[in-house]
Amino acid sequence: MKKYTYSKITVLIFGFLSLFGCTDMLDQEPLGLATPQNFWVSQANVESALAGDYALLKEALTKDSNFMLWGEFTGMTFMDSQFWIVDYIEGSGNYVLAYRDDSRNWKGFYRAANWALSIEKHVSEMPDSDFQSKAEKNRLIGEAAFVRSLSYFYLARIWGDAPIVDEVIETSDQLIKDGYIITKPRENELKVLDFALAAANKAISLLDYSTPGAPKWAITANKASAEALKAHITLWYASRDQGNPAMLAQALAAANSVIGNSNASLIDYANEGVDGFNDMCIGQSKTGLFEINISSAMNESYRVDGGDNTMTGLTLTDPFFLNPNSTAPIISDDFYGKDMMNSDSDRDNDKRKELFFSDFDSNEQSSLMKYSQATRDGQSSDPYARFSESNILIFRLADIYLLRAEANMKLGNTTAAVSDLNTIRSKANVPNYTGATDSQSLTKAIFDERAIELVGEGQSGFDRIRMNYYAGVSWMSPSRLSHQGCFWPVDPTIISINPAIVQTDYWKGKL
Repeated sequence: MKKYTYSKITVLIFGFLSLFGCTDMLDQEPLGLATPQNFWVSQANVESALAGDYALLKEALTKDSNFMLWGEFTGMTFMDSQFWIVDYIEGSGNYVLAYRDDSRNWKGFYRAANWALSIEKHVSEMPDSDFQSKAEKNRLIGEAAFVRSLSYFYLARIWGDAPIVDEVIETSDQLIKDGYIITKPRENELKVLDFALAAANKAISLLDYSTPGAPKWAITANKASAEALKAHITLWYASRDQGNPAMLAQALAAANSVIGNSNASLIDYANEGVDGFNDMCIGQSKTGLFEINISSAMNESYRVDGGDNTMTGLTLTDPFFLNPNSTAPIISDDFYGKDMMNSDSDRDNDKRKELFFSDFDSNEQSSLMKYSQATRDGQSSDPYARFSESNILIFRLADIYLLRAEANMKLGNTTAAVSDLNTIRSKANVPNYTGATDSQSLTKAIFDERAIELVGEGQSGFDRIRMNYYAGVSWMSPSRLSHQGCFWPVDPTIISINPAIVQTDYWKGKL
């Protein structure tokens, strides 16, 4: 049972949710009588504030299932959503989604990041005697730094260049100077990544490792969560900075530390079967490093339905919903992943085909199973009276093994890269890789393994950008990439509020 609740109560006490260049900066007045002087006085209050920050991060990722829009459907690996809105991604690469303005608006991440920064600032100024121990004080600051780092990492991966807000905003007065709203321009994506990396390093320095079975395992950050984030940030940084060898070395070191010290272990699909798979998806399993908690028991869930704004609606079809319409999602033969699996004889007995999908061989009724775990509402016989119990897996151990393989490949350590690749393949009853070990071949092999292992977890689209691998995405071209067309457009309402924001080159004149 999941034991931790993300409370939103404290998050709204101050006007900290204001943010530069992201929303109307005068609409966030303080909502209560609390002040910094009378709120930041106890560990209990800080715990509540931190829980609220996790809630803001959750909202940024899950609203309209945006994490799937940003990181899954853009990859076009397995899942054909068949929803007309998502077809703006899958059909043409046009990320201007009708009725999905939040997918272009970065304010959710700024809210989470700004609240985290305020926690870091105020908690660092509180006396150690306000906490159970100095270690507890450090943990709270470290977890907040992790949320800030992860928020900025998403900003960099989705939009590239983005404003950096490096001061705590507590009242709307701080956003006005000489009668004008203060504006901030977009910073170069490498500066955004530097900012995210500094926060990740701060979190690593303050957090301790945890152990599977601990009450908050994987649903709050620990040292391994922050190291996993650092591995992602530095590998992404290297890919955006001409293969920066120093960043590759940092990525390798961070991945080594996660694998050696996290206390997490891989799911052995061949031996653990459906039980191991369900444990992983429900969450807080032995393989989790960081995930978004979904729990009906803690009022953190949503009703399972076929709507196109939930993970279930975007992934499940028969037999989960009665009489699905023609827009029910499928695992399509037209997409990269199914062709990759079917054309590779090594995949004939890949256990993930039967565990991850309801009917992999069907081109009409095949569903992704990673969001199929649910509890029924009382004794109702209504098939829709169910609530999701599937966590959103942000980082888990298999991901880090494959990141380490990629880092080693880019550093020329091909033997080590293949070893990690084979470790993941072995857990799914897939023979060892025996293909070529040149960069092009290994890039495909590692991408393919990530595509099947992490399907539905919002990684594939980002993997394509980081690995510069666009096979199966017909609308992505060198010209589009040269104009930053791999990134999402900025919501025009942001630009209208903050004229210092300039639209991404590719999207100029397209919105």
